This record gives sequence, structure tokens and C-alpha cells, in this order.
Amino acid sequence: MKNIYTLIGAVLLCVAQLSAQTRTCHTMGNLDRLLELHPQMQENMDAIEDFTRDFENTPQLRGENLVTIPVVVNVVYKTSAQNISDAQILSQIQVLNDDFRRQNSDADNTWSQAFDTNIEFCLASVDPDGNPTDGIRRRQTNKPSFSANDAVKTANQGLAPWDPSSYMNIWVCNLGSGLLGYAQFPGGPADTDGIVIDYAYFGTIGTATAPFDLGRTATHEVGHYLNLRHIWGDGPCSADDFVSDTPSSDNPNYGCAVGHVSCGSTDMVQNYMDYSDDVCMNLFTSGQSLRMDALFAPGGVRAGLATSGGCGNVSEPTCDDGIQNGDETGIDCGGSNCPACPPSCDDGIQNGDETGVDCGGSCAPCVTVTCDDGIQNGDETGVDCGGSDCPACPATCDDGIQNGEETGVDCGGPDCAPCSTGGSCDTPTGTVATNIKRKRAKLNWNAVDGAIDYTVQFRVAGASAWASEANTAETTINATSLSNNTTYEWQVRANCSGSSSDYSPICSFTAGDSNSSSCAGERLMESTVNAFPNPTTGDLNIQFQMERGIGYRVILLDGMGRVVNEWFTGEQVSLQVDISDVAPGLYFIQVTNGTDQEVIRIVKD
Repeated sequence: MKNIYTLIGAVLLCVAQLSAQTRTCHTMGNLDRLLELHPQMQENMDAIEDFTRDFENTPQLRGENLVTIPVVVNVVYKTSAQNISDAQILSQIQVLNDDFRRQNSDADNTWSQAFDTNIEFCLASVDPDGNPTDGIRRRQTNKPSFSANDAVKTANQGLAPWDPSSYMNIWVCNLGSGLLGYAQFPGGPADTDGIVIDYAYFGTIGTATAPFDLGRTATHEVGHYLNLRHIWGDGPCSADDFVSDTPSSDNPNYGCAVGHVSCGSTDMVQNYMDYSDDVCMNLFTSGQSLRMDALFAPGGVRAGLATSGGCGNVSEPTCDDGIQNGDETGIDCGGSNCPACPPSCDDGIQNGDETGVDCGGSCAPCVTVTCDDGIQNGDETGVDCGGSDCPACPATCDDGIQNGEETGVDCGGPDCAPCSTGGSCDTPTGTVATNIKRKRAKLNWNAVDGAIDYTVQFRVAGASAWASEANTAETTINATSLSNNTTYEWQVRANCSGSSSDYSPICSFTAGDSNSSSCAGERLMESTVNAFPNPTTGDLNIQFQMERGIGYRVILLDGMGRVVNEWFTGEQVSLQVDISDVAPGLYFIQVTNGTDQEVIRIVKD
């Protein structure tokens, strides 16, 4: 295959029918976002490609050494269902080991280039400070779901990663927009390095959901993390996945399309880097293994994983290693083996003979109440505020979480702005499709003041439901994997803090026709749909306004676009329903009059 060291377009929008439960990976979309934020990443990736090519062309660099990667799984959850069990996590680690070592029970001899990569995985047993760990971290959050913007990787909203040069970080959460997962390619920023996977597609038990219930979503995303591209190269037949022994292909394969032919050869639909269902996947190739090997060679960008010691034994306490470990009560002091820690009256911890933090004993006497010392002490509930003696703590209306007396995230209560139910953002204008090619197009709109990001919906023209939805902080998004001469429709809305705008008028274009972009004219009646309360624990009021048509049908869809329930209201423009028996999560309310339709998102707590 032709080696190409520049990007072949980033897949920001997967054109796939959600109702058909097709795989939706956002790794290429994440790459496009990171390249916008960190232009240096392109140079890093080019250097990695050069290193990989030299490695592949120098056989003596290839070794047969087994690489064991320490894994830390960061579970960020709101509901008990999202807080997956240790057993479910262990089932995923087993799948990774089986798949990468070609010990999977469904391995066959269909493809002679199928290969054991000599890569294994362990849940970390030693944390970055040298202390014992089970390799699993957990944090509860108020966020109903996360988008593919790496917020789950932050200490503010999720869990910050352990040192990515020594651990492979995986975040498990409720991932929105119907995505199964996404990864970061080598060469990106360290503070977001790792993999994110939806809790419903992780492991093989518990919440694992068919047809992605065999753990292959993680296998696929770890492949990206280890520098593998989608097997079709994210482009037409001329696009490359940088691997010589995988056949050319011009599109992903869904389901289990064994025998499908494209670009003059049979597609390797069983490869972990295609979009096939879990039950269909069963191999990496020798060429893919060689590409991953380069990462662990001397000078390789992920060589530190192979030598980190994260899978090793916990070191005995040492009194001269410069860290607090074992049962030490300070750095290299205290505990059962090291000398007692000396008094230190300015280190921000209670040690030595102190009777409080940096006070008492050999230090200055402790003061019972200190409302002006710049630290939280006594019974204060915040820094110099709250408790029995200090003034009440002020509201925190900009920290991205629901706390204090807030009734929503940074809104409501006596101090923050009221929570909005939607509509305060202006609807995006200037919608137009440009650079329309046979396989891709760019969708554009004008920026909206106050918008945090934008939600774009996409479908084949005439389809009854929106096939794909994606969020982006930019005012443009790429639609890829299009079919030539097929007409597509799209719309976009702005998302502000606590509210969202109406969707823009529906626009359309025809793949391959560069002059086909158009948007719907002025509607006879503005269509609106509202649902409240949102989030809801069960009772839900739905109100809508649109042309009557043949009557109104209200449909409840799950995050994969599957129909959960539906109601026909005739000429009635409101509906009260009880969805208390529905599992917690993200859902869609679709209202249609037989011709037009509107879709909004709701959250079931």
C-alpha cells in the first residue's frame, strides 16, 4: 500500500443508522479536535511515522520479547448501573489478553497473516507512589453523560490520568451521542492520553450490551492507542492504514459482512480495526503487530509502558527514596522503619508533635477558628467560610458541578442564575455544506454567542430518524463515508450553559455534487417540542407545536435509536407519560406528523 504521512480527513461524523446498532468509534474525530487545539501533535505523529518506518525496515530491531502494559481503569459514574463491577472490569482485561495474544476462542485460519502480537495487559498492582493498588479508581459525578471532549479525563469532572508514560489509562463512563468509545493516538497531549469506553460496551458481563458485548470495543480502541488506524484507512481505496498485509477497502464493514469485496479484493471484516460486530472480529495481522512493536522499541513513544513496573511487586518502604510510601507518615520518615518525622510548621500537614496542621507541639499554638488564613480548617465547609464560626460559603456557579443549593449544574438555588429548560441560545445561522465530494463534505455554520459546543444531526434524505449525532466545539464538522449521488440532510443547534437552542432549518446536499447545498425555506409554523421535567425520574410532560398532518406520533428512543415506547395522540399537542420503568440513561423524544419531525434529548435518572 501507498504510505501517506498526512491525515486523510478526520471522521467527525459517523454516518450510520443508530437503530441498526452499528459500531461508532470517535477516535478520528478526537484526532481532528486535538490537532486544532495542539498543532504540534501533527509534527509528533509525523516523527512517530518516520520512526515506525525505520523500525519496520530494520528487521534486527524486531524482538520477540513479551510486553506487559499496566492498566488503570477509571470508572466515572452517576447511576449504580454505570458503576460497573470489578468482575466486569476483569472480564475486559481477559479479553484484551486473549485478543492480543491470539488466544481468543473464535480465532480461525481464514487469514494466514493473523498474528500473536506478544502484548499482554494487567490491572496495575503498584500506583505511581509505589503503593499497592487494584488498578481500579472510581468517582461519582452529577453529569448524566460525557461527550467526546475529554472532560471525563479532568479532575474537575472525572478523574485525571495516572502518568501515561507508565500506565494505560481507560475511562469507563456514560458516553453520549451513541458512541461506543474513542482513543488518543500516540503523540498527543499527556493529560488526555488514553481510552474512553461507554459502560454498556465494556467487558463481557454486567452491563455489556449486544452486539458489542464481547469486549471488542476495548480491543479496537486499544489498537488505536497503539497506533493502528481503521483498516479502510478512513478514505477511498487509495487511503492507507499504514499496514502492508491488510487488504485495501473504501468503507467500514458493519455486522458480519464476510466475503464483501471492495477495491478489487475481499475485505478483512474479521479484523479488530474494522467496524464489524464483536462476534465477527478475531484477528490482528503480522503487519499490525509490527507497527505496534515500534512503540516499544528503544526510543519508541510508548516504551515506558514496558518498563514502568506498574505490574510488579510493591517496593518495601525505603527511607531515602524521596517519596512517602509504605507506612511512612512523611517523606522518608515515620512509620515502623524510618526515623520519626521532625516538626515542620509550614508543610501543610500534621506531623511530628503537632496537635493540628502546622500548629501545636513545637509549632505555634493552634487557633480554634481561623477564618482568614487561606486554608480550610476547623469545621469550615470551604476555605475560610462555613462551619460554626465563619461566614457562610458563597455559591460556586462556575465549577462545572452541582453543589451547594444549586438545582442544576452551576444554576438554580438562591445564588446562581436560574436553570434554563432550553431555548436561550440563538439558533445557528449561515448553515451551508461545502467541499462536497463523492465520499465526504464539510458542514458549516456561524458561531453563536455563549455557545459551549454544537450538536449536529445527520441522515439520508427521507429517513424517518436521524441516523447520527455528534458534538463539536467548532463551527464546522466533516461528514465522511458518504455514498456518491446520495442526498443527505443535516441540522445543527447551539448548546449553552444549561440550555440549548432550537435546531436550524434542515439543510441538504448530494454527495458528489459540489453545487447541491440548500436549506429548508421558512416553515408555515415553527416546530417546537418541549419535555419536562428533564431530567426526570418517571413522570414526563411532552408538549409540541407543528403542522397537524395526519396526526401526531410521539416516540421514545434509547441512545442507540431503538424504539422503547410510542404513543399516537391524534390532534392532541400534549402528552403525559410515565417512564419510571425505563432504565436510567440518555433518551430521545421524537415527534412526527407524518411529514416533519422534531427530536429532543431527555435524561432518565
